[in-house]
Amino acid sequence: MTDIRHIAAHACNYTNFDAVVIGSGPSGSIVARTLAEKGCHVAVLEYGGPACPGAMLGPHQAAYSKALTSNGHADGNPWTACCVGGGMGFYNAITFRYRQADLSASQYLTTDMAIDWPITLEELEPYYLEIEHLLEISGANGFPSYPASPRGLMLSNAMQELGIRSKTIPLAIRPPGTNKGCINCSACDELACPTDARASVLARNILDDSALPGTISVLYGCFVNRIQMQNDGRAGALECYVPLSSELIRIPIERVIVCANAIQTAALMLRSKGDHAPKGIGNESGLVGRGLSFKIGGYSVGYMERADRGSDAFAPHWGPHSTVYTDEFYEHNGAPCKFGGLIYEANFPSPNENVGVVRLHYIAGEEPWSHNRVALDEAADQYGTPYIRFEYRSSENDRARRNFLADRADDILRHLRAFRIEREPYFPGKGSSHLHGTMRAGSNPRNSVVDSCGRVHGLTNIHVMDGSVMNFAGNSNPTHTIMANARRMAMSLSKGAI
Repeated sequence: MTDIRHIAAHACNYTNFDAVVIGSGPSGSIVARTLAEKGCHVAVLEYGGPACPGAMLGPHQAAYSKALTSNGHADGNPWTACCVGGGMGFYNAITFRYRQADLSASQYLTTDMAIDWPITLEELEPYYLEIEHLLEISGANGFPSYPASPRGLMLSNAMQELGIRSKTIPLAIRPPGTNKGCINCSACDELACPTDARASVLARNILDDSALPGTISVLYGCFVNRIQMQNDGRAGALECYVPLSSELIRIPIERVIVCANAIQTAALMLRSKGDHAPKGIGNESGLVGRGLSFKIGGYSVGYMERADRGSDAFAPHWGPHSTVYTDEFYEHNGAPCKFGGLIYEANFPSPNENVGVVRLHYIAGEEPWSHNRVALDEAADQYGTPYIRFEYRSSENDRARRNFLADRADDILRHLRAFRIEREPYFPGKGSSHLHGTMRAGSNPRNSVVDSCGRVHGLTNIHVMDGSVMNFAGNSNPTHTIMANARRMAMSLSKGAI
């Protein structure tokens, strides 16, 4: 059984580990599992502790540091969720696959950075299948589809009346009435599932090593401050801070795989300056942290008259955040540059917030630009770690794409005879979820930081296998693809090489 404990309570010889993974979120966990399947002994280092069942995201994250944003305020979120299992513990379980257009978006978009991924969708296919099986994704691999919610059915009918294709969202949630299925205890978003009906790395035993030839040890309460390089150009140790004991510790490593999220991974590399990396690890071409992407998107809320659409929109909502979507505008001649995104049902996190309203989310991947980046500020936090700073501004084309999708969402709500439609305020560049692009992947070190398998160019034992290697953010929710791509990259490491 996987050993999960606070690092201060763990007395061990760190030289016993074949590899150290930084970050226990969806990418770090699947990487650890993949290596343990190969017989490796893996340590996973995590800053945050386990999240309690039923915990809410906001209060859980309140204890962790913010990032500075372009307005000069400390109002950015450099974590999706800082805890064992990462943001997957609080996510809405939407598990789309990416499309080839997401991996070769240069056919639609042009920026000052390489946009296309160095792999094809065909290369991801077997790993998508494996993740779908592990997470028990509804409608995949023989798992039952998740039924549409009453609002979802209402939206699906409205879309069809407008000639817009509607589809059922693939969810990593066991449907009601199935074994250990959802009991509709809340509006399922931004909270840790109290029943494990919704998938997480713990609920689906991704971190469980009991049937594997190798082992996984998860050590939390540990902030990795920097990677220390040896004279031979290899990573030799991790400098870590343990807030509980106010200790700075040194963990020797044979191989390190960074899966800390696109913001924290880039910040770690930038902090790891030294004689062998004067600008930070992998930053010879000044690319570490650049191409920061958060997705573009927003929410439209329709206020409904009871007489128009019956009582469905006037009941509180319990169950998944979303059950119905349309990809009609993913690649669409009417969209700016013919590249749009998704629109889907998006219920509020609190059941009673949904009374009398129908809410839609629109989402697309933004253009990656070098001026959008993660940087380190001169100011430091209470532990002496430089604050992370986001430098970010949306492009004119992305604003046009977002407005196109918002208009289509409003069309649907208008067809439902909403008497008022409001677009929620949009604050780009603030972080939190959907973090991509800061450690770009490719074959040429002049325009990328890592190769197609996540190895940092010019180095032999430092790898990156999280969302930071995604050159284009993709037009849909990324967790499924982050996990599939991490699995693919981890499979490229042979036991002998490790």
